[in-house]
Amino acid sequence: MSMDIISNNVGTWAAGLMVTLLTIFSDKILGRIRFSLNRANLRVKYFDQLATDLSTYVFWVEVYYERFQRGWTDDLQDLEQIAGELNTAMTNLRKKEYVYLSWVHKYWGKKAAARFSDVMASVKSVDIQTHAFNDPGKRKEKVAVLGNQLEAMRQKVTQWLSETGA
Repeated sequence: MSMDIISNNVGTWAAGLMVTLLTIFSDKILGRIRFSLNRANLRVKYFDQLATDLSTYVFWVEVYYERFQRGWTDDLQDLEQIAGELNTAMTNLRKKEYVYLSWVHKYWGKKAAARFSDVMASVKSVDIQTHAFNDPGKRKEKVAVLGNQLEAMRQKVTQWLSETGA
C-alpha cells in the first residue's frame, strides 16, 4: 500500500516539475519563435522592396534604350518624361543603397552583399552611360555601349535576385 502512495506521488511530482519547467522556459521559447518570425517577415519585406526598386530601374533603362535604339527621339516631351522616370528610379536606388547593403549583410550574408555591390556598380555604369546621351554626337556608339551595359546589368540583377530570394 505504501508503494502505491509513493508511485502516485512521484507521478504528481514529475507532472508538477514538467509544468514548472515548461512555464519557466516558455517565455524564452516564445521569444525565440517571435524573433524568428519577425526576422523572416522583415527579410521578405526588405527583399520585395529592393527587388521592386531594382526592377523599376531596369524597366526605365529598357524604355530609354529602346527609344534611342529605334530612333524614336523626335518627341522631346516623351523623352523628358522617360528620362524623369529613369532619374527617379535611379535616385531611389542610390538614396537607399547603403540601407539596402545593410539589409543584405544582415539577412543574406557577406557573399550576397559582395554580389549586391557588384550589381550596384553595374547600375551606376548604366546610369553614367544614360547621361552620355545629354551630349550631342556619336549616337550609334552610345546606343551600342548602353545596350551592352544594360544586358550585363540585367543579367547581374536577375542572377542576384534569383539566388538571394526572400
